[in-house]
Amino acid sequence: MIDRALSVEDALRQASSVLAAGGIEQPRHEARILLGHVTGLSREALLVQHREILERPLVDALTSLARRRAEHEPIAYLTGEREFWGLSFEVTRDTLIPRPDSETLVEAALEFTRARRDAGLRILDLGVGSGCLLISLLRELPLAEGFGVDRSVAALRVAGRNAERHGVSARMQLFAGCWGAALSPSFDIIVANPPYVADGERASMMPEVAKYEPAEALFAGREGEDAYRAMAPQLARLLSPQGRIFLELGAGQGARAAEILHGAGLSECERRKDLAGIERCGIFELALD
Repeated sequence: MIDRALSVEDALRQASSVLAAGGIEQPRHEARILLGHVTGLSREALLVQHREILERPLVDALTSLARRRAEHEPIAYLTGEREFWGLSFEVTRDTLIPRPDSETLVEAALEFTRARRDAGLRILDLGVGSGCLLISLLRELPLAEGFGVDRSVAALRVAGRNAERHGVSARMQLFAGCWGAALSPSFDIIVANPPYVADGERASMMPEVAKYEPAEALFAGREGEDAYRAMAPQLARLLSPQGRIFLELGAGQGARAAEILHGAGLSECERRKDLAGIERCGIFELALD
């Protein structure tokens, strides 16, 4: 148990012990993150003030967070923040935690826009979640207009707050719905990070993911293809004639996703790998008649 009256150094040491006992791989590092969140102090300030005594409410808050993290609750949910594309996004248990792998979609979409003029671009994010994909693109494309769709009203609220945080809310509209069924065409860029994990993989996943992140944003049926199948007709309907779709792929799913989208009238342009060398982004356009 963490004592109630501790110096910064002692609090870090005891919080680290709690995390280590829970099997957390970098207990000291994560204890420092949690204490920084509780106190509002940077790592450098914590080092300078390592002998300072923490007030009881801060120790209690650290105690609570350390115990929750020891149960493998993701640290992003504990702090309510995760960085993506150099920006800090609010996250809650109503949203997936943004991952660096998904930045592959942003990079590919921005490369596509270099051959076009920014003015008038309409960007759609299907399954917007925290808004990290759409907001990152809107920050890079100051004349573009963004639209986000999600079935979760709670996730839409998080995306709205993130849009306010990053100054793009005036150019971003949010809608509750299923894969854009209620929207009218057309969009120049469509990005989507749909569920693509097969139901049978749940048991082998890290507890941080399987136990805490929203299942409806992770799992997509027996083969992990249900979301691709459901959204494919909407993607084809909503894409502008010269537009592009940037679709996140599960590991090893590129060929099947391409086959499914081809059946809906879309043609694969290329696949992009993430930093781990995994095919992560499928790029599609309308198939020629």
